Amino acid sequence: MEITDNNSNTHQSPPSGDLGGFSRDQIFIATATGFFPKKAFEYAIKIANGFSKEICLISLDENPNIIDFIAENQPSTDVKINYLEGNKTNTLTETLESAEASMIVFELSGKKPFNSISYLLKLSRKLRIPYIFVKEYQKIMFDNIIVPITFLNEEKEKGRFANNLGRFMKSEITLLRANDYGSKAQSNTNAIKTLLDKYAIKYEEIKANKDSYKVEMEAVLTASHYKAEMAIITASREYGLDDIIFGPKELHIIRKAEIPVMMLNPRGDLYVLCD
Repeated sequence: MEITDNNSNTHQSPPSGDLGGFSRDQIFIATATGFFPKKAFEYAIKIANGFSKEICLISLDENPNIIDFIAENQPSTDVKINYLEGNKTNTLTETLESAEASMIVFELSGKKPFNSISYLLKLSRKLRIPYIFVKEYQKIMFDNIIVPITFLNEEKEKGRFANNLGRFMKSEITLLRANDYGSKAQSNTNAIKTLLDKYAIKYEEIKANKDSYKVEMEAVLTASHYKAEMAIITASREYGLDDIIFGPKELHIIRKAEIPVMMLNPRGDLYVLCD
């Protein structure tokens, strides 16, 4: 199905439940009935332009008016806008994997389910792609990305996304290395620097005030000091009792962040999850 709005932008949906012939490697935006995520849309458009990708809206409920939302709310853009019909909440991970999505963007708001960070984190727990949280008042810019680095092995994965942002969005990277007694955080930092050097990405390494357990929170709280406009954070490996009762560290980081946050789930198939 295709429709064209007054801005001459084409919108396309594959047949319900069928991704055959559907464009792969898109930037997905989560939406719901009565809510068009304009700030998430702004983020997605800038990324799509930088990486030469398409955008796809995906509904977290039965949204019969998604076509109207697209036609009435989207800004003028040359980026191709697609959409998936039907409620994809219970099959979000499977749907995004089938579509070979690049990332998904959530805009936090007062509208359910986007008023619950905990719910969105739970929904994204098994994703193998970045998932981004933006707030409606945040500026969407990519001049400087802050990357806090801990002693965990999977921190090296942050380097791949920081490198891509440097290459395609011309971002400069601030590597905020945890202030640990051991050398693992420094080793992870060196691995990321090697990748950035390979592609001549501009970066600065800074020693944090906090250790590996608190450096990610330090990154989002001091982002303005480093003129950072987005942070790359790794989600918790597992949820302990404190995480279940009080919420995981990523919940508190996203809640307090004044800049967009890109979340990465630890990948057991890439790294041995041990200290």
